[in-house]
Amino acid sequence: MKIYSNQNVNAEQIIPFPDEVHTTELDWWMIYDADTKVITIQPLQCSGYTSSPLTMVIADTEEELEQYIADHGLKIGDS
Repeated sequence: MKIYSNQNVNAEQIIPFPDEVHTTELDWWMIYDADTKVITIQPLQCSGYTSSPLTMVIADTEEELEQYIADHGLKIGDS
């Protein structure tokens, strides 16, 4: 699992200030606001490059991403 953040998140596993994060069609990823714990882009799979002022989590499986959501008390935001 990789966690990228442009927010003020202090944790050893966080990769700070990402730009154009690459995902493949096999990666599961989402974006959330670390301050409010609201998921702004729900878990999905697609390849490409993504940038965000928020926090992005990339996992190998959907289950791993769902566990991260549960462990961190995240909630789906309004679209």
